[in-house]
Order: sequence, then structure tokens, then C-alpha cells
Amino acid sequence: FTGKLCAEYLMSRSTLPGGDYANLRWACSARNQTKAEELLKSLAEASNASPPQVLPADLLCETPEDESKLRDIVKSTKVVLTCSGPFELYGKKLVQMCAEEGVHYADVTGETDFFREMISTYDEKARETGACIICHCGNDCIPSDLTVLELNNYAKSKGLELKEVQTYAEYGEGASWSGGTLKTAAYQLGKDRKKMDKTTFDPLYTAMDGSKSEFTTKNISPKRKEKAADISKSVGPWVMAPVMVNCVKRSNALLGYNKEFQYGDSMVMEDSWISGLKLLGNGAVLYAAVTLPSVFGAFLPQAGEGPDRETMENGSLKLHGIGIMVSPDGKVQKKAHTEFHFKKDVGYLYTAVLLAETGMLLVHKCSSLKGGCLTPAAALGGDLTKRILQEMDATFDIEELD
Repeated sequence: FTGKLCAEYLMSRSTLPGGDYANLRWACSARNQTKAEELLKSLAEASNASPPQVLPADLLCETPEDESKLRDIVKSTKVVLTCSGPFELYGKKLVQMCAEEGVHYADVTGETDFFREMISTYDEKARETGACIICHCGNDCIPSDLTVLELNNYAKSKGLELKEVQTYAEYGEGASWSGGTLKTAAYQLGKDRKKMDKTTFDPLYTAMDGSKSEFTTKNISPKRKEKAADISKSVGPWVMAPVMVNCVKRSNALLGYNKEFQYGDSMVMEDSWISGLKLLGNGAVLYAAVTLPSVFGAFLPQAGEGPDRETMENGSLKLHGIGIMVSPDGKVQKKAHTEFHFKKDVGYLYTAVLLAETGMLLVHKCSSLKGGCLTPAAALGGDLTKRILQEMDATFDIEELD
């Protein structure tokens, strides 16, 4: 579903005169070439654009021929973007090939276990070949990752150190699940974590030289509904908070915000029974997908399906950030408030755009990037914030609080 939206965006942008997309050479890869060509043709007609070439490939690489086809595709390009989840099932071989061939990579995964495994397995090789491997390039977790980055930059500009950040996600009407998201959630929540490989330290703490970073992060996400006084709203725990925290943990390990950094993420919750019913409804859909897929599967969104266009166009995200900054001697403490406002649905429509714009920045910065398994903030820094504000219907504001 997100891949289709990303291809649609790339085609629509290619028709704009004078933009950097006009000269972009790109192709799509799919397991079913005929089906993909039919879909891209219909999308191209709607955008009055030319459809890209379709290169058939199977991400699972079950045969040597499949692996050879996929590797040839990777070797033919400078940047690979992928939306094919669950990434633990479909993404490992692609990351391996990009790391080995020195090809930059970005995805929209929200799977921390996948990110950890890619760091453990391919970070060293990616640093060796110069491949910039960036996970979490959609709503999970660009808004929160860049919010913390910009708060850190602001603190440094004032001669202060960023000590703590809380982010509060305020979603607009109509937020819902796609078939791919439900499949990923069912896979993640159904895993036997006791059988997972143990490591000497959390791979998210791997520094740029492969050692364990001294910059640690404590998760301070709220465990129950509470009042966030700085934004005058009720907030509470939600399913994606650990993913956001782990992404920021990785960024802190690489960029060095603070050796004892604290970060939490939560969702804004309206104090109304209607809001409560909506949360229960979304929770019931997720519960059905995870616990009883054979019973409720026919009634849930399937792979490739998701919210309708009108819902996505009317969606939004306001990500509030509250940063606590201190002077090096600890005598001065100040607070700053940020608001990262995306004026369309970030779950899918703008996740696709975030991935595409990350990809374009990878193209532009291709020869100057550092290799490794990185986060959006660690790989692209404030340039990604600028790109988002330039190309998307989004704003970012920061102010000090009294």
C-alpha cells in the first residue's frame, strides 16, 4: 500500500518543470511484473506521467537465480527504497546486498528487532563499503527523530546541553490501519522472544567505530494516561512509543546528545467518550489481526489495502516536543517547545512522501555520506528537516518556555 503511494508520488513529481525529480532515473521492482506494470500504468495515467520500468525480483531469494536477479538490481543503482514488510521476513537479503555493494538504502520499517539485527549483522560491512543504511524513514520515526535532533541543535546554539525530551503525537481524524501494518503487527506480537539471539550489548548502542557508545538513553514514556502540563493536553501510552524511543536511542548513541539522555513518547488523548470509542475501535482491529486472523481476516484490510484517499488527504499530525536544556555546570535549566505539523496523513500518504524525500536527499548527498546502519537524524541531520519543510505541506516551530 505504501509502495504504491510512493510510486504515485515519484511520478507526480516528475511532471513538475524544473524540479530535481524531472531528471531522476528510477525503476520499480516487484515479484509479479505484469501486475505491477498494470498498476503503474493506471497511476501514470492519473498523473499524466510516464510509468517507470518494472524489474522483476523476489526479496526472499529462495533460489540462486532469485538472488542473482536481486543483486543485479542493487548493483545497477545508487539508492534503494523499500516498503515491503514485515521487514524481518522480506527485508534482510536486500539490506545485506546494499551493505555489500556499497548502495545507499532507506525503508519505512517500524520494527526495532529488524533494525537491531541489521546493525549486528551488516553495520560493519556497511561502514566498510560506505553504504548508508537508514531504517525508520516514515512516520516511524522521522518526526520524532528530527524533533529531538532539532532540539539538540537549538540547545547547543544557546550554549546548553539537551537533557530530556518528551514528544506527544496528536493525530487528526481518520487514523487507521493498512493490511501491511496489521500483518507486521501480527508477526511482531506473535514472535517467541525467548528464542531471540542474545548480544553483549544492545546493538542500538553501537558507535560509528563499532564499539559500545557511552551515550545511553532512558525510556521515560508515560505508562498511564496523564496530563502534559506544558501542552495542556491529556496524553497516554501507545503501541509505537517503544519504536520511537529506540530510534532516538540509536541517534543519541551516534550523535551524542547526552550521556544520560532521557526520552519519552506518547499519544495525545482527547477527554471525550467519542475519542475513547475511536481508540477502542482501532485497538479491536489490531487485536483481531493478532489473535484471531483466521476468524477475522476476511473483514480486515488486506496487503495492499489501506485508508481511502479522502481520509489520507484530511489527516494530519502535530508532534509536540518538550525539551529540557541545562548549562554545563547545571546551574541554568530551560525548556523549549517544538511543534512539527504535517498537514496530511502521516501513517501512509506522508510516510510514502517521507521515504521518497529521504531517497532524494540520499541521491543528492550520495558521495558525501558515511556508511553504517543509521537513523534519519544520524545519516542526514538537519538537511532532512529542511527538505521536508521545502517539499511537503509541513511546518516546524520552536520556542523557549517561561
